[in-house]
Formats: sequence, structure tokens, C-alpha cells
Amino acid sequence: MDDELFIFSPEVAAKNGDVESSRAWHVLSVEDDANYQASLVNILEGYVVKQQAIHMHTAVSAAHAAEVIAATPELSVVLLDVVMEDDDAGLRLVDTIRHVIGNSTLRVILLTGQAGMAPFTDVMQRYDIDEYWQKTDLTADKIRSVVAAHIRTWSAYHELEQARKGLTMVVEASRELSRLSDIKEYANLLLAKVSRIIDASIGGIICAQRDDIAHLSEYKVVSHSGIFSELCQTSVQTLGQLPVPYCERLNPLIARCHQLKQHQFDDNFSVLYFAADKVNDASKFMMVVESQTPLSDYHINLLKVFSENVSNGFNNILLCNRLSELAYYDAELHIPNRAWMQRFINNLSQDERQNALILAITIRDYYDLVLSIPTTSFAEVLSQFYQAIGTAMPTERYIARVNDDCFAVMLHKTDLLQPQPLVELDHVEISADRMQLHIEVNTVLMDLALLNGEDADSIIHLLSSTVQHGRKSHHHYTEYTNEFRADILARHKLLQGLNCAIDEQQLVLALQPKVRLSDESVVGFEALLRWKLPSGEVVSPGAFIPIAEMSGLINKVDNHVFHLTLAALEQLEQQQIHVPVSFNVTVSDLENDSFVDEILQFALSASPLAKLLEIEITESQAMEDYQRIKPILKQLMSCGVGVNIDDFGTGYSSLKHIAELGATHLKIDQTFVAAMMQNEAGNDVVDIIIRLGHRFNFTVVAEGVETIAQRERLQQLGCQVGQGYLFAKPMELPQLLAWLTDKNLISLKS
Repeated sequence: MDDELFIFSPEVAAKNGDVESSRAWHVLSVEDDANYQASLVNILEGYVVKQQAIHMHTAVSAAHAAEVIAATPELSVVLLDVVMEDDDAGLRLVDTIRHVIGNSTLRVILLTGQAGMAPFTDVMQRYDIDEYWQKTDLTADKIRSVVAAHIRTWSAYHELEQARKGLTMVVEASRELSRLSDIKEYANLLLAKVSRIIDASIGGIICAQRDDIAHLSEYKVVSHSGIFSELCQTSVQTLGQLPVPYCERLNPLIARCHQLKQHQFDDNFSVLYFAADKVNDASKFMMVVESQTPLSDYHINLLKVFSENVSNGFNNILLCNRLSELAYYDAELHIPNRAWMQRFINNLSQDERQNALILAITIRDYYDLVLSIPTTSFAEVLSQFYQAIGTAMPTERYIARVNDDCFAVMLHKTDLLQPQPLVELDHVEISADRMQLHIEVNTVLMDLALLNGEDADSIIHLLSSTVQHGRKSHHHYTEYTNEFRADILARHKLLQGLNCAIDEQQLVLALQPKVRLSDESVVGFEALLRWKLPSGEVVSPGAFIPIAEMSGLINKVDNHVFHLTLAALEQLEQQQIHVPVSFNVTVSDLENDSFVDEILQFALSASPLAKLLEIEITESQAMEDYQRIKPILKQLMSCGVGVNIDDFGTGYSSLKHIAELGATHLKIDQTFVAAMMQNEAGNDVVDIIIRLGHRFNFTVVAEGVETIAQRERLQQLGCQVGQGYLFAKPMELPQLLAWLTDKNLISLKS
């Protein structure tokens, strides 16, 4: 686990003077690992988002979490471990949240320490979750950044959901009212609906006045209910027939409402003003209602919204426009959103689709940007980013915000004929909060003519998949093609098959010998993974390993390889073959505590094979964050595990660490071995690596040795060990044992 997860930032605390101490964001951590649970609580408890501190809730099982979620409707974010009381407890809880409890706004962030148990692609497609992270990828700052972003999203959704609940009632009432053509029927039903909206009323009255009449006395009673039902005259002046307390309180309210053309509220009394200026017979209305209890702000707001509907006479045009804005426009930027884009695509004619393009522009490192910029300034950043996109686009092109970090532009194919192609947009310069920001972007171009027959939802999904592929491939620009779609489907199919292959024992090891160059004595083996289908076909590691890495399944694969390697060591031991066997690992493997612990337990066991296990990690991975993994490599070495740095020299970053490198072997990359025979520069590179290895007491292994001339040159330069087709190809164990029949075996492992 990343050590930074346990570094707790002191600079933002819940006790800050500008923090609303009476309110808090409620976040739930569902985790059966007590230590990880505690670290999450320490990182997030009291952390301030939008001037409110986070309050943490915890649960240790899916069942416990379901109780907490059902009892705590104010929860905004849940950090949910996949594997708890059983392997899919977390995933089942997602269905419980969405379909049993019925909470559609709670932001669900799935966490896993065992990514292979729930592959990324499969989980994101099957379950209604908002984000999926490996625990090993989350630093303290990243956790805060992700949670803060989702709290902001939840806050917007929650406010919208609360509004919608009330608006649903309002809309239903408005729909009923809109069917009526008689003003009296309309008014009678209106009073009944208002009574329901404010829970209960003692009574009410509706008065109407023609727009060309200005005197208050000319408002005519259209309808009345409850205590006002005894009024028999038709003028608003009939209120004088009511008891004196009513008159003393209501008359000033009515007068102010008429004068200011605004609603008036005073404890139990409400006087609402609305103008039906969308109809030919324009009128102004006042509605007087007495409620059983003083109205809450919530009920007052509902009445205000309802009054806007009434102001349109017999239709709910204003409210429909407002609801349309909420549904189809981004709350922060007030520009079209994902739903708008989907509707727009579905409404395109066949001819329009043939010429339509979508350009998706994604902000790289969006969540880091969210955390590093104050909320008030971040809104300005997004606004400027949107404006910068608009400036780069042709006029009258639609731009929608389809995700937090992604904007999509609807283009015409003629737009690509500009002198400066739009797809060259790779960064945006923005000034915000007295800072000049250089925002890197990724762009994806999609031709809708390639997606005939697909609905908008499928198109947006494919667009998102293409964006993710471009990000993970570190491409600034990606163009969607039919081949890419086929590749997505093929990779998904391959990923599903790989998961089954592990369980069905289709993954096997091929061992490639490492030999002493002086006499070709075998000094060790490298375990290489092979996938053999039931048909006998072999899937190349180059096809499935990258997919395993991108999906998070690589940890499950590597754990399986580890156990296959131990089994191979045991079988070699039975044949009296005592030489080391190495297998490949990744940085994420080394940051997986349970995986490392299992290796250490084997290395420290009494087994005679304990000192014959080695790992291999590529230089580029090892140097990516060397200070973080160096202690792990050193610990493995101290317990007798050999550490091979594979492809040494290709990363250009290891020389500054070589004096303290946590390794026992350096493996010269095969590209250098091939270049060694082509020119002096190639020869010099290999010479330098070998000299460095000897200087710092590493065993140097040359990979990809294919010719006798290469072997002889390596010997001349002082290389000790070689590996390559000159000596042997990778072989499964039965073939390897036959090959070893007349070979000398020597262990060089100290």
C-alpha cells in the first residue's frame, strides 16, 4: 500500500472559522480491513469541501452498510470495498443501494485491493457505480480529490432531486389544470391542489382582474374554499365580511402584493401573485390561502414555483422550460449537457448523420485540478475552458459538457478542411485566481457515419470508451474507427476469456533457460506465461498482458503465475534440479501487501526451494517511483529473493539509483545485444552496462542472444550469463526436462 495514504494533511480542519460547523457532508466507508478503514477516516474526517466538513460513517460488511445507508439519507459518497464477507459482497451492495433502497443519487466509489476479483471493464458496464479505483493507486491527496469532486456532484444532484420531488407534485397538478378550459373549474381545482402542496389549508380565495384595470377593488373573486366559502359577493372587498383579525392581517398583504406584483407571506397567510400574460385575454390573479401551520421555506418555494405555472394560464410552458433546463443543461456552466447531446444525436436525420462529427475534448488530470484550485475559481476555469473551445471551433457549433472533465462538440465534416485542423487542439491557456494555467487535453474524433443504426446512448458509450483508451494509451489525439470498435469488443471478449482461463487452468508456464556463457551450463530459468486455449491455439502474451494491465486483472494473473512458479520449482526439485526460477511482477504487485507477504512467507519458510525464487521487474516500472518500491525490493532481497531488473538501460533513469539499486541481477535488453554487433555505439552501451554491473556486484544477464558471434562478444566484454534462442526457446516443463537430460546445471545464486 502507498505510504502516502497514511500522511494526514493538517492544513484544512473542520474548526476553521469559515466552515459551517453545524452542517457536514456525510461519507460512508464500507471496509472490512480495519487498518485501511482507519486510514480513510483519518484522511477524510473534518476535510472541508464547500465550507462544510466531512463526517465519516463506517461499516464493516455489506449488510451493515445497507442498514447505515437506509438510515442515513443524507449520505453523499460511499467508499465501497469489493471483497468483504464474500467475494462479491460490495457489488451486491451496489444493487441493493440502487434497486432495493432506491437511492439513485448516492455516489458510489468502488475500491479494490484485488482488482482481478472484479475487472474494471466488466464492473463499469454491469453496475451503477460512479468510479472504480485500485487501493494501491490512491494517495491521500487523490482520495480527497476524488471524494471532494463527488461531494460536489452529489450536492448538485441532491438539490435537484429534492426539487424534483416537489416539482413532481407541481407538474402533476399543472397537467390536470392544463386540461381545463373554464376559469372557474381551473380556479377550484387550483385551490384543491394548493391545499395538497402545503399539506393542508383552512381555506382560500382566488381573485382575478383584467390587465387593463389598475384598481385593487376591481379584483373579482373567481373561486373560494374552506373558511372563505361563506363569501357571497364577487369583489375582493368582500374580505371585509371576515372577522376583524383576518382583515387586519390580510388587507396589508393583499395591498402589497398588488402594488409590488410579488408574493407575500406572513405566518399562516400567503398571497400569491401571477400574471397570465401568455394568453390573449391577459389577466392578473391573486390567490389568498390560509394554512393550518406557518409555511416552511420548502412549502413557500413550492408555492412560488407552482404560481409560475399558474401564471401561464391553462398551460405549464414556463415550468416545462425550467424542467427542460434542469434536465438538459449543465448546472455549473448553463450549457448543453450529456442528455442534451443524446437527444440531439437521436434527432439527427440520416443525411445529417452522414456529415456529423463529434470532437470530444477531455481535461487531463481533471481531479488534481479540482483539488488545487478554489471552488469559486474553478467555476471560472471551466467557463474559460468552454469559451476557449468555442473560440477554436467554427461559429454556430454546439458544445455540450458530457462528463465532469469532457466537452463534446458537434461538427460538420467540412470543419476539418480548415487551414488549422481542429484536432490539433492539445492544450488550453487559462488565467484564473491570478494564475496562468496550461491545461493539457486529450481529443477524440468520432465520425457518426460509421455508426449507422446505433442510438445516441450507444454512441456516447463508445465515445467514452474511446476517450478512456486514448488516456490509457497516453495519446493526445485518438480517432474512432470501425476497427477500434471491433478492437474494443475483441479486448472485452479477450478479457472475459482471460478471467475464465485462470480458473480453468488454461494458463501455463514456459521456462526459458539462462546459461553461463563460458560453457552453456544452465544457471536458472525465467518463467514466461502462455495461454493455451482448449482448441490448442496459443494466445500471445503480447495480446493479453496489456489488456490485463489496463483492466486491473494483471494482479490476479501475476498471483497465478507466482503459484505456477512454485509448482514448477517443486517439480524441478523432484528431478534433482536445483537452480533459480524467476517470474515477472509489476509495481502494482509489489504495492499489494498480501502478494508481497505471500512471497516473503515462502522465502522465509523451511522449504529447500525458498532460496531459488527470483522476481523480474522492468527498469521502466522500477524507476517510475523508485523511492516507493525500493524498501520492498530490499526487503525481498534480505529474505533471499533474487531481484532481476529487466530491460536495463531502456528507461534512462536508473543510473542515478544504481549505487543503491534494490536488485541482484541486471538484464541487458535484447535491443542492445542486437545493436552491439552493428556499430561501436551499440558495443559501447553493452560494455558500460556490464562494467556498471561488475562495479556494483550485480550478476549481468544478456537477453535475446541469437548468434554465436553475439555470445563471443558478450564473453569478451565480461558478461557472465546469457538467455536467448541460441541456447533454447521457452519450453513447457515436460519438454524442458527432456532438453535438460544432457545439460550441466550450476546454481550461481549466492
